[in-house]
Amino acid sequence: MSLIAAKIFVTPTLMWAVSAAARRWGSLVGGLLSGLPLTSAPISIYLAVEQGEPFAREAAVGSAEGLGAVTLCYLAYALCAPRLGAVAAIGLALAAFVLGGALLHGLVRPGLWLATAIDLPMMALVVALCRSGPAPVAPARRPPRWDMPARLAAATTLVLLVSSLAPLLGPGLSGVLAPIPIISWPLIAFARMQDGVGASLDVVRGSAQGAFGVLAFYICVHATLGAMDPVLAYALSIAASAACVLPWLFAHRRPRAA
Repeated sequence: MSLIAAKIFVTPTLMWAVSAAARRWGSLVGGLLSGLPLTSAPISIYLAVEQGEPFAREAAVGSAEGLGAVTLCYLAYALCAPRLGAVAAIGLALAAFVLGGALLHGLVRPGLWLATAIDLPMMALVVALCRSGPAPVAPARRPPRWDMPARLAAATTLVLLVSSLAPLLGPGLSGVLAPIPIISWPLIAFARMQDGVGASLDVVRGSAQGAFGVLAFYICVHATLGAMDPVLAYALSIAASAACVLPWLFAHRRPRAA
């Protein structure tokens, strides 16, 4: 099965699961789940199978650089969301992603370890900025009928664009595209429209916490792929990612009050 065909099935399924978790346990848990390498891991595996393990190892470096652009996007939203409307805040966040990608991959090209040194403090800053005290409990609202289909369509459209462009751009740019938050961006937008700024910032905070696991995944892929059996390399990389995120996930997994 091609990557595009697989993503047509996998992405809506993951989007539905993350959205359902966010409704039951809150936007922060949804953000944590969306921050996991739910789409970038399959893209990396696909690149290793179709383009070769050296291609996927090099793409992991680009992904660490791209993750810096993603984190810059979250940082821009965290700063703008309390002061601007939804469209302006999301637009500026996406512009920050494009600018960050151009700087980190197009001009600076920091490599894996310098990119890691850039990513980690930005992730921590986003988590700190989005941390707030208890918000007033809003009455539960039933989402409109178009809510879930719109989320699935938004995530699938984004992943099809990424999947169609990645094989044409080489390992570096393919890696930069892999961590694009195709699940968390729609989740942030819908949380903002339906539940307000606080809920969308919870998604951003959870996504930034999940990004620690994504970064661990890329570091492990770069370190192990080619040095051991690829199945074992990816199993270890996914385990490292989960180990970074699961403590936060269990800490915040509290059902919403009905």
